Amino acid sequence: MKSRIGAVMTILAFALAGCGGSSDEPGAAPSSNPTRAGTTPTEAPWQALDGPLGRCGPQPADVAGTGFEPTVLKDPDVGRVPAVTAGSGSTVAVLLHQTDGNGLCGWLAYAADLVAQPGVQVLAIDLCGYGEAKCRGDRRGTRQVDAVDVAVREARTRLGATRVVVVGASMGGSVALMTAATNPDVDAAVDLSGPVDWKGIEVVDGGRALTVPVLVAMADSEGEDQVSGARAIVDRAPDGSRFEAADSGHGYDLLLDADAQPLPLAETVAAWIRG
Repeated sequence: MKSRIGAVMTILAFALAGCGGSSDEPGAAPSSNPTRAGTTPTEAPWQALDGPLGRCGPQPADVAGTGFEPTVLKDPDVGRVPAVTAGSGSTVAVLLHQTDGNGLCGWLAYAADLVAQPGVQVLAIDLCGYGEAKCRGDRRGTRQVDAVDVAVREARTRLGATRVVVVGASMGGSVALMTAATNPDVDAAVDLSGPVDWKGIEVVDGGRALTVPVLVAMADSEGEDQVSGARAIVDRAPDGSRFEAADSGHGYDLLLDADAQPLPLAETVAAWIRG
């Protein structure tokens, strides 16, 4: 399978998220497409996937050929967390979605590119209250971290990860940082457009609670407060942390355009995941 990210790497070599609405999660924006919020498939052939991932709607052709394996992560306290895996390697990227009703589906196009080269596995999950997740108790808001902890454990045990990077878009970006601040089995995190506060509370104490390097990307279109807050998180995070600016875009839309083709930040994130 030809990697779209590989093509971007070549371009860079020569040149050198929208979210579904949610009333109780930050970072929500209008959404009309069940595959990727704010996008419409304009390049053929896009096709529906077989099996459980058929709920994700039409996907780029190479997504169908990636070999995603649906599974369900089970925990007696947390509940049932649907997930998909793909790829090979000792690094596992745990992918956390935006506030879109189809949950993990929004990550499939980028995940297909990420695993086109060996070395990285992906583990994308439905967060509590989204997709087909069935969590116990009230595990929305900041308690989404419980579901992510189950995924990180899966990465370390069944998938054999020696490096775990938690990657989130919008709401998922904030949850990725919170997981990185509390779970010792996380090596790094990526936050794409994650709100810098959750119902008035600073995410990860404005960066002070972080113990691992983080990559935070935020577009100027999010507003001065969000951008300055995101920069502050990076400034207070451990050495090696990095801020990436963009003119516009939110969550997934910082990585892929409307045709699911990679933008320059896609390779930056891939390189960060690979370490």
